[in-house]
Amino acid sequence: MIEAILYSDGGIRNGQMAAGFVIYNMSGEEMFSKGHLCGSDGSSSNIAEYRALISGLQSSLKIGIDIIHIHSDSQLVIKQVIGAFRTKKPELKEHRDYILELLTQFERHTIKWVPRRENKRADALVNAVFEKRKNKKCSKKKQK
Repeated sequence: MIEAILYSDGGIRNGQMAAGFVIYNMSGEEMFSKGHLCGSDGSSSNIAEYRALISGLQSSLKIGIDIIHIHSDSQLVIKQVIGAFRTKKPELKEHRDYILELLTQFERHTIKWVPRRENKRADALVNAVFEKRKNKKCSKKKQK
């Protein structure tokens, strides 16, 4: 039985959303991490936070994790997923429902809000995505 801790974070800059997550084993060793763009529809930081958690859960399932302990600094996402806050916006509800579906595929799970200072690695992955985009030069089309 594989047990792990998932830290996730999402962010938005200039209409681009990015997600970052880190999966640690119970000894605190990093098993897997990823930072990536997760949309350009100019949604909200809440959507980015949801998409980061979804990406982390999907990756956790792919690598065979049975028990997952979710840590996120998004109080809104955590409270909506555990049912402490109502989810009124349809796009948030859709993401929340998908997370609840993913959670049924784990033997057990816990969900915990953590302060941003405890979520530094996931946050750094999100920022790295934005920095990479900022430093990427546009390539010009070849003229014929």
